[in-house]
Amino acid sequence: MKKLLLLMLSLTLAAGLCGCEKGLAPMQLRAAPVSEETRQVLELTDNELTLWEYRTDGGAYDITMNFWVCRDGSWEKAQFYPGAAASEGRFGVHVTSTKVEYITLAEDGTCRYGTDCPVDVTSQSGTCSYSSLTGESVIEPGVEIPLLARLGWDESSDPVPTDWQNFQDSGCDTGVAITVLFTETAES
Repeated sequence: MKKLLLLMLSLTLAAGLCGCEKGLAPMQLRAAPVSEETRQVLELTDNELTLWEYRTDGGAYDITMNFWVCRDGSWEKAQFYPGAAASEGRFGVHVTSTKVEYITLAEDGTCRYGTDCPVDVTSQSGTCSYSSLTGESVIEPGVEIPLLARLGWDESSDPVPTDWQNFQDSGCDTGVAITVLFTETAES
């Protein structure tokens, strides 16, 4: 049943995003608008799915999603998804306590790539924060763009940092973060 709901959600997202406004400037990334119907489906499935869209300048680029994990205050990075970037694209990231998924959205359907999430920030921490990129960001080849971070602190009296994009300097005890990196494709 859950897989059926996720399939319906994916199709609803793909259909809803196909008609998105094309006003994104070259070399920009932003949070993608989500229809009210899509929001209602997300609420029914109790899923945290965050969507973005991007546009390059038409050059040849690769896109890499990086999955960062913090355990005992130490961050490690794993390359999650490497691939060619279209000149325009839409994607989503779904993070649960046990899994991280990268979802590409296109007019001809969706593709999902997943990996296990080795930490459950919510159950392992006394204080938690969840933040994601909600505005626009300039795409600079070779520079990672933080997309989202779920950070947790043990029973700490220190204030929770508000600059989540510098998640590695947050002082958290546990955490997960997703970044995206665009690089110019090497010519053969």
